[in-house]
Amino acid sequence: MKLSKNDKMFIELVKNDCKKHKISCKLKDVNYLKPIPSIRCTGYFDDESRTLQVAMKQKDSFEILVHEYSHLTQWIDKVPVYVKANKYLLLVDAWITGTDLPSHIIESAIQGVVELELDNEKRSAKLIEKYDLSIDKEKYIKKANAYLYFHHWMRKTRRWSSSDNPPYRNKNIIAAMPSNFRGKYDKLPKRFEKLFEQENI
Repeated sequence: MKLSKNDKMFIELVKNDCKKHKISCKLKDVNYLKPIPSIRCTGYFDDESRTLQVAMKQKDSFEILVHEYSHLTQWIDKVPVYVKANKYLLLVDAWITGTDLPSHIIESAIQGVVELELDNEKRSAKLIEKYDLSIDKEKYIKKANAYLYFHHWMRKTRRWSSSDNPPYRNKNIIAAMPSNFRGKYDKLPKRFEKLFEQENI
């Protein structure tokens, strides 16, 4: 996408904040990143390795940068959902890769991850507005909702979505999502469950 003057200024803000907090900021001219051999993604923030990276050859790379920067701000602000999130993420990863866990444990872990991402997406939407970024805020929130609800779909499938068909890039799913943030996101509404199944997410 073509970056506006405000977008470019925001990128400098991200780089400056990373430098201030001793975070390595790498905006790479690639389609995907591989933080570890078994994972292919388009962006991540990791406070342990002190790294923020984004694959900048995706159509939505700038949106991904805003999202990952919001994770950085969660870390800086020491928000409770971020502080607690590491144990939840580890549990979800272990469960997806085959470790059997009691239902109440995995449901609690998934909800913990949802709360982390909901806080992030609300921060991202505020950044889009605050800095007048060239991102359609309404569409961004619809895509964010697809991502949030996906975590409860994952409870049924026990797998991450394919990088070729993630919910936040599926046109039919995006179109069905609300354009504002609603409630606690503690379950997947039946109409969305049918849609996720139909779209083979």
